[in-house]
Amino acid sequence: MAAGLIDRLFLAHPRSAGQGYFEHMRFAWSFGATMAIGTLAALVHGLFPFLCQTAAGDRVRALYARLARREPGHGQVPDSHGGR
Repeated sequence: MAAGLIDRLFLAHPRSAGQGYFEHMRFAWSFGATMAIGTLAALVHGLFPFLCQTAAGDRVRALYARLARREPGHGQVPDSHGGR
């Protein structure tokens, strides 16, 4: 029973993304770190418009491209009705 719970909670989603647990963790943390840097750049830009003029948008585009390369269906922007 515990093995099934561990599989469902920790392994099912990474497997559905074609990754192992640690590979998925590395990808997610890398993705999150890139978003954090973009967030900081956007906050700096808000205070000082002459700094970081494209940094946040550059990171958003890079992350979108990473998702789009992973597999079909990932990285598509949902339409206004919540579909793909």
